[in-house]
Amino acid sequence: MSKSDVFHLGLTKNDLQGAQLAIVPGDPERVEKIAALMDKPVKLASHREFTSWRAELDGKAVIVCSTGIGGPSTSIAVEELAQLGIRTFLRIGTTGAIQPHINVGDVLVTTASVRLDGASLHFA
Repeated sequence: MSKSDVFHLGLTKNDLQGAQLAIVPGDPERVEKIAALMDKPVKLASHREFTSWRAELDGKAVIVCSTGIGGPSTSIAVEELAQLGIRTFLRIGTTGAIQPHINVGDVLVTTASVRLDGASLHFA
């Protein structure tokens, strides 16, 4: 493994090429598909649940990086990306719902959440 600036993601600041936006799905298999929707997709690294690609959107570098499942692995990805210069995170993925008015295929924008894990206690 080559020298990286962050341990878990295996990335360097140079890999980001000035990107300040990261799109963060949970599933590593979604990363390449998302990056392929943009210009100049390039695979950067893959280690366990963390797969990272860089692409361009409107001429600006964007990172797509999987987080795995749950708060602890998401925390690792977000913290390491922030260390490299990412300032905006767009979390995309799937979810379940218990409200009867939410149907399969609905698009949801989260405005609040319930913390039932240990990792999020460090950020609130």
